[in-house]
Amino acid sequence: MTTHPGAPERSVVDRTLSILGVFDRDNRTLTLSDISRRSGLPVATVHRIVNKLHGWGALERREEGGYSIGLRLWETATLAPRYSGLAEAAQPHLVDLHAQCGGAAVLALRDGTESVCISFLSNDAALTAHWGDPGRRLPLHVTAVGLVLLANAGAGLQDEICAGPLRAYTAATITDGTTLRNCLNKSRREGYTMVRGTLREGRGAIAAPVRNARGTVVAAVGIVSPVDMLQPSRLTPLILATAEAVSQHDRTEGWRMAGVGA
Repeated sequence: MTTHPGAPERSVVDRTLSILGVFDRDNRTLTLSDISRRSGLPVATVHRIVNKLHGWGALERREEGGYSIGLRLWETATLAPRYSGLAEAAQPHLVDLHAQCGGAAVLALRDGTESVCISFLSNDAALTAHWGDPGRRLPLHVTAVGLVLLANAGAGLQDEICAGPLRAYTAATITDGTTLRNCLNKSRREGYTMVRGTLREGRGAIAAPVRNARGTVVAAVGIVSPVDMLQPSRLTPLILATAEAVSQHDRTEGWRMAGVGA
């Protein structure tokens, strides 16, 4: 991509962030040419910045010649308060939930209009690939955890998302704003959300909100399983109990989640 004449010069920070931003779940290893094409930066600029990032450890050079996100950048990211305290507090409860329910136990928080998977415990590799690779982002209207987070978000964000467009992943995905708003109202009223086949046919999920000491919803926990194993009468109490146990940790241990999902 060639910079358009008259376009403002991008700062070094902007260009560096553009390079890091080209990596995603489907593009984990990229060549210099790939990075140049995806970032819109000249190859010479990419080469210079990538060398700096590689030297610091933010990028790693693969044997086949491409680059991937480096271990040092991952280490730095795990220091984020919105991730570390929440993940540590929730992990033993997610392990118990996974053992009790048999399905995949998931923990997610909201970042803007998307849910971000923080932890996903599953014995089903195919399910993990579609649903819960840690760090995976999905639109809020698609999953049970996303709907819980959206139901307890601000009215402005709800209006924005309900106005659409709403991407359909399957025939069961909610794509109508009125239907979505009704679903959000039901989630707040009942204290949990259940979906069937909204992200992947044959899979369903139940999720409930996690609250901090102030009562603000800061995350969501849930179970993902085959639809024929999704038994609300058995699973919902377990999920609600798990959400309460994680929430209780804030009241007793003082982990800080007030800004999560802001």
